Amino acid sequence: MQVSKKLPVTVLSGFLGAGKTTLLNHVLNNRKGLKVAVIVNDMSDVNIDAAFVGNAAHLSQVEEKLVDLSNGCICCTLREDLLVEVGKLAAENRFDYLLIESTGISEPMQVAETFTFDLGDGNQSQALSEVARLDTMLTMIDCRNFFANLKSMEQLKDRGEAAGSEDERNIADLLVDQVEFANVIILNKIDLVNADELEKVRAFVHALNPTAKIITTNYSAVNLDDVLNTGLFNFEQASLAPGWLKEIRGEHVPETLEYGISSFVFRARKPFHPKRFYDLVENKTLLGPVLRAKGFIWLSSRDDYQGEYEKAGEVWSVTSDTEWFCNIPEAEWVGHPDRIKKDFVDGLGDKRQEIVFIGINMDKDLILKVLNDCLLTDDELALGAEAWEEFEDPFDDWEIMFESSEDDEDDEDKMDEEHDHKNCGHDHGHGHGHSHGHKHKH
Repeated sequence: MQVSKKLPVTVLSGFLGAGKTTLLNHVLNNRKGLKVAVIVNDMSDVNIDAAFVGNAAHLSQVEEKLVDLSNGCICCTLREDLLVEVGKLAAENRFDYLLIESTGISEPMQVAETFTFDLGDGNQSQALSEVARLDTMLTMIDCRNFFANLKSMEQLKDRGEAAGSEDERNIADLLVDQVEFANVIILNKIDLVNADELEKVRAFVHALNPTAKIITTNYSAVNLDDVLNTGLFNFEQASLAPGWLKEIRGEHVPETLEYGISSFVFRARKPFHPKRFYDLVENKTLLGPVLRAKGFIWLSSRDDYQGEYEKAGEVWSVTSDTEWFCNIPEAEWVGHPDRIKKDFVDGLGDKRQEIVFIGINMDKDLILKVLNDCLLTDDELALGAEAWEEFEDPFDDWEIMFESSEDDEDDEDKMDEEHDHKNCGHDHGHGHGHSHGHKHKH
């Protein structure tokens, strides 16, 4: 059976000022005979003569929609309008390529998930992926401001870039998301940094995303073959690409000793004392050089719940979105049972500490020592889980948040019918997929 040709798509992400629109103009003015369609957020910034475009290109403006779910999640995607526009362009069957400029505040994974959505209703429904092929997830980086953004404690709303009044995302987290999920990363404006600064940015970007193709440019002047029809994107591979995940899986990312960039994993099968661990994550002096950290934590005071510690730049969070698997009936597990069971040990199940640290000039030995000091002593362990609940615990109350999420599930039918929350990247079953906790800017 002959399969119709799918429209290949590049999704372009990056902060305001990184050079996204300059790249669009570069592509449109150097198409070399390609018929390219472009979807942008602000038509006025694309400087190209409409007569020159003619039938060889197409410009569309799509507003980004904010969907405020009842559970408090913010889905910032090009969702509905993008579905309609991409489906329409693909159906015309006259373009060789589609380039989508997402806003600077878009989360690449959620935009990519848009390609699993249905184009229509009823029997005529089909997934966008049946007519279009997500080919490249491209992130633009302003080299001069990369580390400043990474270390920023600002939220998007502090810069007037929030998607809405409920959008409390921060700059550092979003930057890390855009780097970790890309499969092509352009380090732009290299003329504004010296050679040593450029290599330091390149080395740290590689540490965050070891599998991405990294390109350096001025004025977004790239070879079109590097950004169009690369055939590089694979959703599963992109989800597993971040350097912290590779460290967890034992695929060590080589250090760049010249710039002091390194990474390591802390593992333990004892719970943390909540107050001692809180004091550690608040320790700017010790953890200041840690620019990225992520992993599972076991807090003694919340013995049943699988915690997650995450740090991007100066911003950290300790959240929970599920109980430990050993507390959940196997029939309700989300994931591959065989993989999950690999984390089980006798008497403890999957309860553990497993945190990746990536940074510059980190004092690894001291951080590991303090982490070990955060673990319960033998005397504290002997007290038992009931006594652990009485330990001083400065972290946000997950119990309240879990109860709230259950109420949210009861209200799901009241949500806007146009929003299919199952496809927005947030799983609403059995407490999985929610992020409970707050970002801390101390």
